Amino acid sequence: MSQLPLALTPPRRRRFENFVSGPNGPLVDSLRHGLADGGWIHLCGPPGAGKSHLATAALAESADRGCRSCYVPAAEVGSVALLESGPVALAVVDDIDALAGQDVAERALFNAMNRWRADGTSVLLTGSGAVTFDLPDLVSRVAQAGRLAVKPLDDDGLVRLTERLIGEFGLVAGRGVSDYLQRHGPRRAAVLVQLFERISRRVQSERRVMSIPLVREELREVGSRSVGSGGSGVG
Repeated sequence: MSQLPLALTPPRRRRFENFVSGPNGPLVDSLRHGLADGGWIHLCGPPGAGKSHLATAALAESADRGCRSCYVPAAEVGSVALLESGPVALAVVDDIDALAGQDVAERALFNAMNRWRADGTSVLLTGSGAVTFDLPDLVSRVAQAGRLAVKPLDDDGLVRLTERLIGEFGLVAGRGVSDYLQRHGPRRAAVLVQLFERISRRVQSERRVMSIPLVREELREVGSRSVGSGGSGVG
């Protein structure tokens, strides 16, 4: 008899309510209120600080209100075509840095932002904040968005995020796991979430507890992919 596949925990939902804000509490409030009534925001910060989480949370909140939105993951192939979407209440362009230096992409973003301005669309851009576009008019248009800077979590914030992730994924942490993660775990929130997603799949598929050896194995795997810059450690 064939064995039924194990039902794995679904991907973590990115909401404002489960964003561990740390020093970013006022920023989250400003973001939620600033996107009302056609507001424009440029959410800046280093990789892994949580910009993509907040962008997805804004989309989810817009959907909860029954509003139509547009999400453009600028770093993904073919995403530029999404800039041609019809009228929306909220437009999110995640990682605008990826469009810099690409003539077609820059003009598509500029044209889209002109449409959004005319339509009264709320706009959320995310990126490093240091991006330089070749198209002067696009530089001017992006500068019209109010800038909010996301700060990375400190040690206390990472501990709170670790505890939240253990609960959200329904994990049973073995002896010493939390302390081990504090010493050796990722320093970036996004990579910590990625680590827990991998651990959750392993725990469920192999029916194991979240032990230090398992965490060590997954840290090596995650580290080989994305932790190398900035020491072990969401967009």
